[in-house]
Amino acid sequence: MSRYSQLCPVYFGPGEVNNTGAIAKELGMTHVLLVTEKAIVETGIPQKVMDSLLQSGIKVSIYDGVKMDAPDTTVIEGAELAVSTGADGIIGCGGGSSLDTAKGIALYVTNKENVDIKKMIHFDPANPLILAPALKTIMIPTTSGTGSESTFVAVITDTDTHQKCGCIVWANAAIVDPDLTVGLGKTITAYTGMDAFSHCNECLCNVMPNPHSDTLALSSMERIYKWLPVAVDDPECKEARYNLAIASNFAGIAFQDSQVNVGHAMAHALGARLHIPHGIGCALVTPPVIELVAGARPEIYGKVAEIFELEISSVEELPAKLADAVRSFNRRIGIPSMKDLGFTREQVLSTVNYALSEMMRMGCIVPQNEAVLTDMMAKVYDNYQ
Repeated sequence: MSRYSQLCPVYFGPGEVNNTGAIAKELGMTHVLLVTEKAIVETGIPQKVMDSLLQSGIKVSIYDGVKMDAPDTTVIEGAELAVSTGADGIIGCGGGSSLDTAKGIALYVTNKENVDIKKMIHFDPANPLILAPALKTIMIPTTSGTGSESTFVAVITDTDTHQKCGCIVWANAAIVDPDLTVGLGKTITAYTGMDAFSHCNECLCNVMPNPHSDTLALSSMERIYKWLPVAVDDPECKEARYNLAIASNFAGIAFQDSQVNVGHAMAHALGARLHIPHGIGCALVTPPVIELVAGARPEIYGKVAEIFELEISSVEELPAKLADAVRSFNRRIGIPSMKDLGFTREQVLSTVNYALSEMMRMGCIVPQNEAVLTDMMAKVYDNYQ
């Protein structure tokens, strides 16, 4: 059996950010807390959002304290500001940390009197909390990678344990305006693009794949393969940005049903323990994941090989050949190795226990134990230098 869905409407297109006010008004918002980070404020994008809201008669307060990996302390701060200003809607504007923080704030505002933040962010499917509905939200990504505008989870960092956790909350609307990503720096373009690629790959190797996720994932991979190098070389190329915005959003929609698994468990481990950007971690773990899983779905990974313009003569050679092609692609777009970042092999291997503790890894079509994960982490370091 396959099940697939889409959680919220997506308003897509160049200039769509200028319709934020109308969309917020349709959702019944009268006073919005705009959640973003100081670096995003400096780009002028949040001002466009505020201008549209004010033109629609909607009051605006701003929280610009977002930090990398969405620490739980920022969710608390933002929720307190939302309550003190009387906000009845939350808009996230920025990269994945801004969107996840915004979604976390929207859920915490309506539950903070009865639920501790730590319990809220540590979602336990065996013992789910009964939570009040979140405030209405709109998500506006300014990068092409997170897909958080269309997913059912906010990834929040527990500042006591440094563990990346998840709470179940989704947006009421997403605004994907590719013009907001034009001119984005080469490095963040590369990192976020490979985050989206990893979403696609892990959809394909989930224990419960479905035709909807497969179709969206393969379309996104094709766009990323063609257009990510173009955007890295020419950050002002609007056609590349348009296609990468579609790819990122499609990948986010794809993994809400056929979910991320062992690759993100490994990337979370590298991020939590070694504090590298999430997109770099995703880029580096994807080749070992492909080596693990491609033989289990040779027909679908044969299609990925076609995207990478590979000639595959047997199922046996598919995993290694495709993994090496992704490593070459990483080099082409400037993804650094763990050695480049100053880490030793031993430091990389020290993250295995964290990855092993991530339950999401169980969603992979190929089971892993400590020995398998150790081998995969070793390949992260050994096979990409």
